[in-house]
Parts: sequence; C-alpha cells; structure tokens
Amino acid sequence: MSINTDFKLKIKKFILILGDIITLYFCLFLTLLIRFYKNFSKELYIEHALYFTTIYVIWLILIFSFRFYETHKPIKKPFDIITNTLYFSIINLFLSVLYFYLTPNQLITPKTILILNVLIFALFFFLWRNFANKFLYRYSLKQNCLVISNSEYLIKSIKQKPELNLNIKKFINPGSNINLEGVEGITLDELDTFPEQNKIQNIIIDDELLFNQEISKKLIKYLNLKIEIITTSDFYEKFLGKVAIKNINQVWIINNFNENKKYIFDVFKSILDIVFSIIFLIISIILVPFIVIAIKLDSKGPILFMQVRTGKNGKNFLAMKFRTMIDNAETNGAQWAQENDSRITRVGNFLRKTRLDEIPQLINILRGEMSLIGPRPERPEFIKTLEQQIPYYNHRLLVRPGLTGWAQINYPYGSSVEDAIEKLEYDLYYVKNRSIALDISIILKTLNTVLKAQGR
Repeated sequence: MSINTDFKLKIKKFILILGDIITLYFCLFLTLLIRFYKNFSKELYIEHALYFTTIYVIWLILIFSFRFYETHKPIKKPFDIITNTLYFSIINLFLSVLYFYLTPNQLITPKTILILNVLIFALFFFLWRNFANKFLYRYSLKQNCLVISNSEYLIKSIKQKPELNLNIKKFINPGSNINLEGVEGITLDELDTFPEQNKIQNIIIDDELLFNQEISKKLIKYLNLKIEIITTSDFYEKFLGKVAIKNINQVWIINNFNENKKYIFDVFKSILDIVFSIIFLIISIILVPFIVIAIKLDSKGPILFMQVRTGKNGKNFLAMKFRTMIDNAETNGAQWAQENDSRITRVGNFLRKTRLDEIPQLINILRGEMSLIGPRPERPEFIKTLEQQIPYYNHRLLVRPGLTGWAQINYPYGSSVEDAIEKLEYDLYYVKNRSIALDISIILKTLNTVLKAQGR
C-alpha cells in the first residue's frame, strides 16, 4: 500500500521546481529592469526570455545535480544552501558564457546582463529556498504514525528524518524490548483501540509481522478508516532509497530480481555505455598527459594501477585506474582503503576527489566488463569474505559494476563489514529499480561530486 507522505513529498518537489522556474524568470525581469531602466519594455523581456530559456534548462539540471530537489533529505541549513548556491552559480556563469559564445545573437549582447543575472538569481534563489524550507518542512503538519516493528533502526530512521512529517505516537515491539527516548511502547492488545482513539493516519509494520494472523486480523478493520498501512520494505525503498536486508528472503529475491524483465533496458544501456565511453575518452585525451606527468613527478611507480575485480555473475576482470597510492601499497596483503589513508599520494588524493583516477576504466566499459552506472566493482578476496558474513551479497553481481552508482552517491566512505551492509542495501535497490531515469539521476548527482571535488 502507499502512504500519504509519498504524495506529499512529490507535491513538495513540484513546488520547489515551480518556484525555481518562477525565480529564474523574475530575476531576468529584475536584471533587464536594472540594466535598461527607462528603455525596458515587454518586448525586450520576451526576446531575452526566449533566448535565456535554453540556459535556464541547464541551470535547473545543475540545481538537480546539487541535490536541491531531494525532498527525502533536503538541504536545509542556510550555510549549506549558500555554499551550494555559490558552487553552481560559478558553474552557471561558465556554462552561460560558453553557450552565448557558441550561439551568438546580434540583437542580444549578454555580457553585463549575464553576470548581473547570475548574481541576482543566486541571491533570490537563496532567499526563496530558505523560505521554502521553513514553509514546506518546519511548519507542515505531521501525520500521526504507529510503528509495529522489531527494528530499533527503523524507528530511529523515522525520527531522524523530520522532512517525512511522520510523528511516531507509539510503537509495538512483539519480538524484543526496545527502549527509545521520546517514544513509548504499547502492547499488542492495545492495537484494537489505540489507532482510532489517537487519530493514527499511518501504520508501518515489518513485512514478516504482517503475516502474523493475530496482528493482520486487528489491522483489517482499519482499512475502512482510511488508515494507510505500509510494510517496512516499501518504506525503506520509497523513503530511504534502499532495500533492508532484514526484510528480504529467497521469495522476495525471486519476485524482484527476474532479469528477463530488464533485458531490453540492459541492451539499451550497453549501447549507451559504449557511446558515452567513447565520448568521454575523446574529451579526457586533453587531461591525460597532465595527469601522467603529475603522477610521475609526485611519486615513484607505474602510471596505471591494475587490479583484479569481480564483475557480473562473479566473472573476474582486470580493472584499470590511474595510480593514486604509493608503489607497493599492499605489501602486507589486501586491505580496504581508509578515509585519509596515508598510502594515498598528494596527486592521488586530487585524482580520487575529482574521480579523474577512473578515466582508464572507460576502457573496461568498452570491453563490456563494466558499465557507467552500477555497484562498484569489489575485489574477489573481499567478496569471498563478505558473502560469508552478509546475506544475499552475491546478488549485487547480477549487473555489471559501474564507474559510479546509487550507493556511491548516497553513502559516505566505508571500510568495514557494517559499511558493506549499508552499501549492499543501496546496491540491491539499484539492481531492482534500475532504469534510464534512475541512471540519469545518478550521473547528475555524480557530476556534483566531481565539480565539488568530494569523491572518495
């Protein structure tokens, strides 16, 4: 079943997009009014609006890449809004100059107009988004929610996401004792009357508990009271963007990982992988000589780093990257790279942050060993260990590994089994829900990581 929160989040996203569009064209109006003053006219505005529309589409795409449309986890701190606005404003100016240079118009000479427009939009975008955060999230009404779960993590996840507007009134924990500050538990017997008496609007329940006859019998009567019931597996996917390993089993795998349904998409994606890899390789030719020189001057060792990784269906291949660590970095055996790893060179640190170290992997894509989008390729020795400790870990190998992926843009740097579990939940979400729209979203958000040099 669906939940009202899902619809409300979509409404919020629509309001944000519409507000951004209105802000863009209002700022253009102010720009032209300031620039031309007494000579301003309706015809002048329409002429510029038509010409600026193309670049505004690019600006909106950039705003998306900076994750300003993620209603599940919005950018709400004023400082973060300011820094992100400054970042994409600089990029906007560069792209706009390039656009106007490539498509000159004798009637429109941007120069002052363009710079003024970027500055005015940056200011009004910050003011609008700051207001939107207060209006859409701080003052929006919360829905009363009852959680029936054995998972402390689920309850904490809801409490840590105020943007979901879910107010946990109580929780029922049939399996074990959960003590959470600020949330009281009730007994299963109270389920007969509590939801109706306390105006509960949503009930979130563990998948396996829904098959409990005693619980399901109590819940059936609430269907007529417009109380929406959602399983935790649906909740994790819709609102957290991942698959909770504890909520899945072999039946779930069979129902959701039928690869025949994705055959046409995978063929089409393979074609796109080849086309875009060739384009990116051609573009990167300009950068490669500088990268090679920088690596050689910075530290001793080979230019390329080649390592066996595991690909689709467990098939191993030789992955290539520009070397970012000191030579012989694994003399003590295979080990996870750590955050602020002392083995990473100065140039290597820059290459990792900008993802430029992965340019050679475009060749792996052309060979059919990798894809642009997918779970990151892991080392065979790590996979062997993780398969023994983490259920369903091998199912991330149903698709080709990628240069970037859903886990990479949603989860910070990780170097432990616990981190591997979190990343697997995002990877399984991608395997199940992969589509052109999701791939485009991942590419745009990866672009944000590259432009801000925030790669791992």
